[in-house]
Amino acid sequence: MKQLLYISKGELFYPQEQTGTIISCQAVEKYKSNLREINQRKEWKTKGAGALFMGLSDYNNQEFLAASGSFVSDAVFAEEGEFIYSALLDTGTAIYSKPLSECEKYEGLILRKNDLKVYDLAYDKKNHRLAIAASTLGYDRHIAILGIDSAQIDFLTEGDSIDSNPAFDPKNPERLYYDSCGFAYGEHGNMIGVGAKEICQLNLQSGALETIIESSNFDFIKPQIDLDGNLYFIQKPYLHLGKSSFSFKNIFLAPVKIVKALIGWLDFFTTRYAGESLKTTGANPAKMKQKSEEEIFIEGNLINAQKTLIENQKSGEKFPGIAPKNWELMKMNKSGNISSVKKGVLSYRLSEDGELFYSNGKHLIRMSRSNGEELICESDLISKIIYS
Repeated sequence: MKQLLYISKGELFYPQEQTGTIISCQAVEKYKSNLREINQRKEWKTKGAGALFMGLSDYNNQEFLAASGSFVSDAVFAEEGEFIYSALLDTGTAIYSKPLSECEKYEGLILRKNDLKVYDLAYDKKNHRLAIAASTLGYDRHIAILGIDSAQIDFLTEGDSIDSNPAFDPKNPERLYYDSCGFAYGEHGNMIGVGAKEICQLNLQSGALETIIESSNFDFIKPQIDLDGNLYFIQKPYLHLGKSSFSFKNIFLAPVKIVKALIGWLDFFTTRYAGESLKTTGANPAKMKQKSEEEIFIEGNLINAQKTLIENQKSGEKFPGIAPKNWELMKMNKSGNISSVKKGVLSYRLSEDGELFYSNGKHLIRMSRSNGEELICESDLISKIIYS
């Protein structure tokens, strides 16, 4: 039986009756519950004049910030009726398997590590293994193979790069696709530049690595292969550092801008997942609320959601979303010819029977040759779509 799940704002959902039902993920829930218990036991430290005098009155905010770093990062269907999910738990990772029919009763531990962050999963049914995009320290993120039964991790890529979104070729799981970009460190160990994302193919038997598509003007992300050997990916503009406003002043201010961007990114997730903002209480709450609603980070890009939604509504979209039109789902056939499949795509998933599921930031939509586009449910910021 075919099953469909999706991840929105760090939670796993099952689409039902034009909306989504949250699926319990015990790794995240237990972690947050433990943080709340610790917070309650130490609550006496954060109340009263003494706590205020000692500068400890923000302990609650610190605990909430820690909890905000705990969410479901990805999921895949494995054996019949079973799925595997990964969760980021502050600085660590947990990977569990569980049956879809008994979500509340049982979870089987596959991996739990405190010095590893797993962001993306791909499942190889033939060899019962996972490809993961994971990070240990620093900004780098690399592709590794995780044995489900052995819990052994073998890293396949290395260096100053960010490798993400692994995908097995369904007809030949020895071929693995992923997106990758390099980055540069500054004098003080901070990141000062990120290159454009390209699609790579790695042969797991020979170790041969090939760049499939690259450009200095576009990011190519989230590759997937269909049963006919066609390569799908999302193409979006690459934001060149200083492309139109290069100056020594920009170079000098780059660390400041990076810190501001990092604070903005953390504030976005803290506000979304913990209901708290990292910004000072002295700021205008109405202005902060408006910015939170209108400007959001998607795949590292700051997008004006309200403006983009209005533009998509005016263009006559059947289900207008907040993904910009220049975020296109593309298809490259085996001859190397590239065509556009759909504009305004945030995430997507191919099915073996020729259907396509995609999100435009506000809706989960099924697209097929026979029925066109069909709304499955409304949900904001779907980052991952899981189908089997």
